[in-house]
Amino acid sequence: MKNEKDIANKTGVHGDYNEPAILHLAELRNRLLVVIIAMFVFMLGSYPVSGYLMKYVWNMFLGSSTEMAIYSPLEWIYARLEVSFLLALAMTFPFFFYEMFRFVARGLYPNERKFIKSIVPVSFVFFIAGAIVAVHFIMPLMFKYVILSSDTVAQSQISVQQTISIAVTLIAGSGLVFQIPVIMFFAVKMQLIRRQTLRKMRIVVYTSFLTFVLFLSPDPTFIAQLVCACLLVVLFEVGLLFSRFY
Repeated sequence: MKNEKDIANKTGVHGDYNEPAILHLAELRNRLLVVIIAMFVFMLGSYPVSGYLMKYVWNMFLGSSTEMAIYSPLEWIYARLEVSFLLALAMTFPFFFYEMFRFVARGLYPNERKFIKSIVPVSFVFFIAGAIVAVHFIMPLMFKYVILSSDTVAQSQISVQQTISIAVTLIAGSGLVFQIPVIMFFAVKMQLIRRQTLRKMRIVVYTSFLTFVLFLSPDPTFIAQLVCACLLVVLFEVGLLFSRFY
């Protein structure tokens, strides 16, 4: 039986070839499976230090005077797994883009391959920048004005798992939100959308951002929501600025 690649008709980009869609899906499945396995390995590797990291973050934002509260036998383990997942996500983020690049690289022109190779490390830097912003700006607002504000009317019994879950969601979400400029530049560069169209959509985009952040944070003072909305607007404008150089 002949190899599928040998009998395929070569068309388009040099080195590309036609093959059944089922083979493309199988390749995509295999590459995603490699990423999932790598993330699982990183989770196992980071799990032993997750407890120390949790205590460090807890003392940083809540203070050593605030005691940890556990409401189920497995809550501490679940919290450590969430921290390990966040660390694994950060470490496998570039690897995910690399595998996706390998999946589509065969059908790209040389200049497109060069562009995607250059944008992968930029995307990782933006992800780390988003995580840093969440740690130093968004999370302090959350813990100071939402969680610790209840001390005036009730004694704090803060759940470890729920607190860590909020922190992981904010950090990972902020890192993903910081991909907005990268995605915008990529879309304009690949001619998926025009920069002029993005500029005309400013009002719609800003309104969508405001609506989104109103459901994102439970802060009754609306300080966290305002900070998130301003951050999203800045990221959108940065994306427009980057796309200007296309």
